[in-house]
Amino acid sequence: MTTPRHLILTLIIHGAGSHKQAWRALPDRDAFWNFDHYVEVAKIAHRGTFDSLWLPDLPMTIAPADQTPGHSLDPTLLMTALAAAVPDIGVVPTLSTTYSAPYTTARHIATLDAISGGRAGINAIMSYHDRVAQNYGDAAMQDYESRYKKADEFLEIFRQLSDSWIFPETGSYRDKGLLFDPELRREINYRGEFYSVRGPLNVPQSRLGRPLVSVAGGSEQSLDLAAKHADVLYAALVDKGAAQELMRDLYTRVTRFGRKAGSLKVMPGLVPVIGSTEQEAERKLLKLAEEGGYAIDPVQRISELLGYDPAKLHPDKPLTPEQMQLPASWKRPVGLFHSVADVARRRNLTVRELARVFQLDIGHRLVVGTPESVAAQLLDWWHDGACDGFAVRAQSLPEDATILSDEVIPILRKAGAFPHGYHKESLRSRFGVDDDDAAKSRLAG
Repeated sequence: MTTPRHLILTLIIHGAGSHKQAWRALPDRDAFWNFDHYVEVAKIAHRGTFDSLWLPDLPMTIAPADQTPGHSLDPTLLMTALAAAVPDIGVVPTLSTTYSAPYTTARHIATLDAISGGRAGINAIMSYHDRVAQNYGDAAMQDYESRYKKADEFLEIFRQLSDSWIFPETGSYRDKGLLFDPELRREINYRGEFYSVRGPLNVPQSRLGRPLVSVAGGSEQSLDLAAKHADVLYAALVDKGAAQELMRDLYTRVTRFGRKAGSLKVMPGLVPVIGSTEQEAERKLLKLAEEGGYAIDPVQRISELLGYDPAKLHPDKPLTPEQMQLPASWKRPVGLFHSVADVARRRNLTVRELARVFQLDIGHRLVVGTPESVAAQLLDWWHDGACDGFAVRAQSLPEDATILSDEVIPILRKAGAFPHGYHKESLRSRFGVDDDDAAKSRLAG
């Protein structure tokens, strides 16, 4: 049965919110590590029928004492608890392919999938910060090429382990006095440069199929990684034309890896600022920018975002072609740099104009306006083939989740773009990547 297409929405539950000062709007300062806060946000997202919750991760902390720590609670443990507390909604923790063991990860996510009833996924990232490396025994972060190769092996092992034990509900093996069909559980015997894993996984695959896999990134290597292994690409995209080009690219790129065209869904990050009027939304944006320390000289803002010497930037001139090239010193995710540089190139923006586009978040699309205008902007991209959905980077939680669930999503429903309830069992089917026969075909091979 074909799954009806709808706009996919996931809510990124980033503690008190993605904004540095989000904690100030909450009655309790400890919301970023308070489980009740996360349950409240999850229930609001469930009310809005968000397809899933994603929890980002960066296992380190360097935040000043007046800012919300960016990441705190362990994503897999928190998502497991939320899956037990809130029904229906998908639960997708972020895990590093650089500093996680593939067998342990596959086991954790399979367990989460079992507990949640087929609602689990994984957002796979490559770590990039030296402080993270130093928390795991390395003096500095591994080079990009090694991290990419390691991620490729990691995701291949994850997929093979996820398919290594199929547990059908019925079968002739039961008549033989067997608990399961031994032909549907087998070793993977993977041997690579970084990993050697025998398998099989000791947790059977859900009857609804394997967990959803998301890959974050925007470099050529990351796009290949997603096209080869992922169901979802989480990307930094601001320009609609660039997003449409990427959608066309990925539609066929997946076929190079033996997959069906269109089998990879694209979800750009989205930063919404919503007010009851356009003027209120603009005032809210200005307030967020000022409180976050973003309302600064545009030269300083772009210098901070891209790592350039401010003396080489002019507020009323565009970036030079050389400044749009990835600097050798760049340490952050490559896709974020490309997103900023691509907007500068396509729109020929001055440094001042570019700083306004990225007032609150590096690389991700800022949408400002009323619930009606924000919904229209989402629908515009979706209808024109620029994305399959959005990963919402709320600035303040639970406030933004409430506005989205109660004021924006009803407009999307009225437009026929979003469902009124949870009508699909598995997270895969909600994302339109339902492929129950995939595991069996691999086992047969």
